[in-house]
Amino acid sequence: MNKDIMMRIEETYPSMTKKQRRIADYMRKNIDTMAFVTLKELNKELGITEITILNTCKVLGYKSFNEMKYEVRKYINVNRRMDIYKQNDYFNTALPEYELSDKERLLTEICMEERCLIEEYIKNFDCRQVMETARLFIEYHKIILCGRGLSHILCQWLASDLAGSQIPSMIVNTELNESVYSVLPALDADTLFVAISFPDYYFMTEQMTKYAKMKGAKIVGITDSPGAGVAKYADKLLTVRSTTRMFLNTASAPMAMINMLVSAVKIEGGMEEGVVGKEFGELF
Repeated sequence: MNKDIMMRIEETYPSMTKKQRRIADYMRKNIDTMAFVTLKELNKELGITEITILNTCKVLGYKSFNEMKYEVRKYINVNRRMDIYKQNDYFNTALPEYELSDKERLLTEICMEERCLIEEYIKNFDCRQVMETARLFIEYHKIILCGRGLSHILCQWLASDLAGSQIPSMIVNTELNESVYSVLPALDADTLFVAISFPDYYFMTEQMTKYAKMKGAKIVGITDSPGAGVAKYADKLLTVRSTTRMFLNTASAPMAMINMLVSAVKIEGGMEEGVVGKEFGELF
């Protein structure tokens, strides 16, 4: 299966029915989000039955909707067109059978995709932006990190590295109501609020970021795209792509960015007085 999904749409389009063409037009227009939309969401968006959508996938040569989404994600990664992702379901990790005909080749290609993400981050590395963001971690003594799923794991990684520099922080899992509501009273102009948001984006992370902004907090956004929901509230925005054909989020490039940010914090702050020795009880 050498032809990418856009080529298949182009070749098949003339023989499609009117409804199938509507689906194909939507896919071409929204290719950057198609990898993460669910069948029910597409049905609701277009007002076209799920059966018709599944038949369109078959017309394009795919056995299932998930197989079609896999090819979309593969196309996006190869063409580096990641701008924004929206999904209410976790991604499907099942690989199409044709990709398993040469497993060593497949694994090598995935390795190269991981490498490309790191190389892309290094190529676009904005040292000044990272250093300016790092200074905020020195300036603010009340730091709140929030995220969900992999983003929450990145919060934990960042908090652990900051603690190694004697900079305490509080972590909020935006998937847990009690975690969210417990920190709301602490949000004010003295707060550095760090919103970590990678696909699938979670609405509560964005809503909490919006609320923190309204309360006067300084916002740092860490995400995969300037089009992500939290980006519009960020005073400082750090981005790195995180998707390969295998993973909606691979941790390699985001972890590298976290490492660079904490390295910058150490370079900027060192053992500066007023940062060292703060305890969690003093912050909240």
